Amino acid sequence: MITDFRRGPVLAGALLIASPGMAQSATSTAREAGPPAPQEPQAAAKPNATAPAIFLNNYPKPQVQGPPGNGKPLRGPLSELGRSLADRGIYLRLLAVDEFAGNVTGGQGRGTANSYALPFGFDLDLDRLVGWKGAALHYSMNVSQGSSLSVDHTANAIGFQTRYKAVQNLRLAALAFEQNFWGGKVNISGGRVAPLTFFNQSNIYCTFQSNSVCFNPAVVPIQDRALGFFPYNTWGGRIKVAPTKSFYAQVGVFEANASLIPTNGFDWSTGGSTGHQTAVEIGLQSGDPKARHPYHVRIGAYGNTSDVSDPYLNTRGLPRIGRGAAGGTALIHDGQAGVYLMGDVAAAHMGADPKRPVTLFGGVISATNDYVPFKAQALAGVIVTGPFSRRPADTFGVVGSYIRLGDRQRQFLQASRALAGGTDQVFLEEGVFEINYGIAAYRGVRISPNIQYVVSPDNFAKPRAVKRSGNILAFGLRVSIDGAALLGIPAQR
Repeated sequence: MITDFRRGPVLAGALLIASPGMAQSATSTAREAGPPAPQEPQAAAKPNATAPAIFLNNYPKPQVQGPPGNGKPLRGPLSELGRSLADRGIYLRLLAVDEFAGNVTGGQGRGTANSYALPFGFDLDLDRLVGWKGAALHYSMNVSQGSSLSVDHTANAIGFQTRYKAVQNLRLAALAFEQNFWGGKVNISGGRVAPLTFFNQSNIYCTFQSNSVCFNPAVVPIQDRALGFFPYNTWGGRIKVAPTKSFYAQVGVFEANASLIPTNGFDWSTGGSTGHQTAVEIGLQSGDPKARHPYHVRIGAYGNTSDVSDPYLNTRGLPRIGRGAAGGTALIHDGQAGVYLMGDVAAAHMGADPKRPVTLFGGVISATNDYVPFKAQALAGVIVTGPFSRRPADTFGVVGSYIRLGDRQRQFLQASRALAGGTDQVFLEEGVFEINYGIAAYRGVRISPNIQYVVSPDNFAKPRAVKRSGNILAFGLRVSIDGAALLGIPAQR
């Protein structure tokens, strides 16, 4: 069943229209403690040069994950200008990220690839700017260019470079209004946004370069096209309620419109809508921002009402591909859904220094349907901030994911291989691993060499591959430059 979303702008408009008279002064939010992440916001030179705490986590800034701060005043050629703008409620963002990857074994082929992304934008604290209490406006653009190791050489679905995008253009990534009520206990955000900006979100994941983890450990809903992600926006909105500092609940509804992916993001029509995306999440976390062992637990569910074509069966429930197959039209399924449980905790500290946490994280995410490309993902990892006392801002990370294909997708790949004359078995599971070291090279500059290993990789990009892909050993390098930190401009993170 195809659900009409032409009323999407009405919903978004309702979320955007919030009376400033009801809003209260900015105070701490339920997520003020922040995740026990290696990325800490850079401190500003003056107290009023930073964003109010009410906005720090209510609206995540995708792809703007700066290096750990040292608590010192901002420095840089534009620090005075940046403070002046921040005093007026204007915060600028600019990030440049380049990712290289090359494999020496495995996959359908060997090669190298390089991609980069330039996300930039601004955040407006409308209280400081025009006296609108608890309100903010967020604007993001993005340009991605380059090549992909997985697309061009290894042919597996899960990429080695998060910044690669199939559609390479300058596009609007987000334009959203945010309104806080009752000191941030109720937060409403809406506009041109993506679900995974808000749900299953943490700033620890992009310590890694593998697409199995960054920007979200969401291989299942992303590859299954269940939930949209940055920088692809549609109409949508989210309501978050945080009655205490240790608990929150949020729900969001977003337009499902894959026809907008090739555009520049300024096509706001709903003519190509195929349904809607929904997500709900409950969060438990440390109530004290100075807790010795801060933690976060996220429990959520999601759905997409768009029709899904069965990869293997036809409308009569018979195989439509393979030797002696019945052929015919793909069986159409009525939407898809999934659930997830994720968490992290600062389990220990290097040298008893609270600014050098050892963060453990992990979780599971699973689709409830068997006809989607990916059925489930389980992951676990550790991030050590300040592994050496003389390098307190460096990070060391290890992560591994177990990923299971959908049953029908495996049958499709096996039948496709048989048509090409191959007999190798298509595995139902695969493992994706990464080990990396993040070097805080300079203010706002991080260099992160990494090693990635894929066990039993799929061959989604080349379904008629005669031979099964061997295990992939790849080497990567990410260089990120946070323009705000480098230039000395306070950022609303």
